[in-house]
Amino acid sequence: MTEGRPDIPTALRRAVLVEAGHRCAIPTCRQVPVEIAHITPWSKVKEHTFDNLIALCPTCHTRYDGGDMDRKSMLQYKQNLEVLNGRYTDVERQLLKVYAKLWAEIDDRHGRAHPGSGSLVSRLRQSLRGGGIGLGQITVHDGMSWILSNLVDDGLVEVLPPTGAPGSRQSSGVHLTPKGFELIERLIAAEPI
Repeated sequence: MTEGRPDIPTALRRAVLVEAGHRCAIPTCRQVPVEIAHITPWSKVKEHTFDNLIALCPTCHTRYDGGDMDRKSMLQYKQNLEVLNGRYTDVERQLLKVYAKLWAEIDDRHGRAHPGSGSLVSRLRQSLRGGGIGLGQITVHDGMSWILSNLVDDGLVEVLPPTGAPGSRQSSGVHLTPKGFELIERLIAAEPI
């Protein structure tokens, strides 16, 4: 704590942590432990307000304070948390986080491997043309697709027909739609969703 700066009140600290699920608010990070960061520095505002506080892991906090991430991005991460928390269930948000992390990892690996050809994510996006994208074995058991109903209703994911022998445990694959892919791109880029 900076000398002369009061502690963040416990209830306010708790609200900021709950908003981010007690994880780093950066969608491609989501690490623990976390610290509470001021979006506009304390030295300028001299107050603790919910709208100006965000949960960040120590690495992201250091990167933000060091200028690796700008204030506009941080404000957008904060705003995106509000949208996601207001519309989607914990399970749906977790699925979006999985997709964001997978796309960031894929883009990172293949973007460096093919310099000058555009990122893998941008090349995949161009090749979609209305089709869905499957990433690994993301599945839901038969009868449980309702847990993704808001994502399905919003056209962000598609639950495929069940597979497996009749009478046995069946599961359905979950694919990201082009609209869902655009949402993930926006999350990763700290753009409005």
